[in-house]
Amino acid sequence: DTYFGAWMAALDNKELAYSNAIEITREKTPAGFVPNAIWGAGFKTLDRSQPPVGSLAVMELYRRFGDVWLLEELFPSLLEWNTWFYEHRQIRKGLLAWGSNPYEPAYGNHWETAGVGSTYGGALESGLDNSPMYDEIPVDPDTHCLQLADVGLMSLYIADCQALRDMALTLGKNREAETLAQRANSIHQGLQSLWDEETGMFLNKRTDTDTFTYRLSPTHFYPLLCRAASDQQAERMIKEHLLNPEEFWGDWILPSIARNDPAYPDQEYWRGRIWAPMNFLVYLGLRNYPFSEVRSEFAGKSVALLLKEWREHRHVHENYCADTGVGCDSMSSDKFYHWGALLALIGLME
Repeated sequence: DTYFGAWMAALDNKELAYSNAIEITREKTPAGFVPNAIWGAGFKTLDRSQPPVGSLAVMELYRRFGDVWLLEELFPSLLEWNTWFYEHRQIRKGLLAWGSNPYEPAYGNHWETAGVGSTYGGALESGLDNSPMYDEIPVDPDTHCLQLADVGLMSLYIADCQALRDMALTLGKNREAETLAQRANSIHQGLQSLWDEETGMFLNKRTDTDTFTYRLSPTHFYPLLCRAASDQQAERMIKEHLLNPEEFWGDWILPSIARNDPAYPDQEYWRGRIWAPMNFLVYLGLRNYPFSEVRSEFAGKSVALLLKEWREHRHVHENYCADTGVGCDSMSSDKFYHWGALLALIGLME
């Protein structure tokens, strides 16, 4: 959440953008990862991290403002976070999964114990708290990871390696740059093993049964973000799935689970509702491929979603109904949540 805040603040407030990026990175745990949540009383979620988007955000700040000192300040911690994912969330060579490691609570806060070491804890690390993708996925008792090789995580991790490699080269850290290139290549090979030719999509894979799962969410388009999809793969992903009105396309996009998924009618939190960060990451992916008309329409729909509630109520919602484009229909949609404005950032970028 906070790295996206930095990304948006960079439009017109350099100091606020830097403050967000620096302070959240400084919350890194002794184990080496930026945690899922931090409380002012000193509690951190020591069992789980969050999707690794920090390096992408920091590199965007560097491209905008050109301050090498920012990279010097944050690169060591961001690299340590990258290393933590590689060492603690790699369930097989080249395959990554979300997880939640047991730990000793500090003072008994509900979120210190909720889901720790369980499927729910792993889902919380993904940021997609109640996503149907993780329903009934078991946890490996030895690794404390979900037994599910995750397309979204692996794609974000490759993108993280790429951004960190750019930082390393800028800072003259050639050895670290080579290490990051090797990590990206290893996970890229693993990601390619998750391509299902029949479906025309990268699919999550159960590692306990060696079977693909077919519950699709916008995270399945994240291979576009790190350019892991070939042009041919990208074309199939977009034409057969993104633009498919039975799955993701429609007046209001993108639903957080495919429209034909049994959980879609729930329209509760990550069970079908639209979340701006998903749109934003998919939009960044579309910019890597020659689908300008699709990208333009995608951006227009994202802006229209934001403006609907903004014009009616001056709300910028945490999430929106994928059937109506309304945010106020759910008690679990904050009416003024910063990352909702990523929908507007998409329009500005386009």
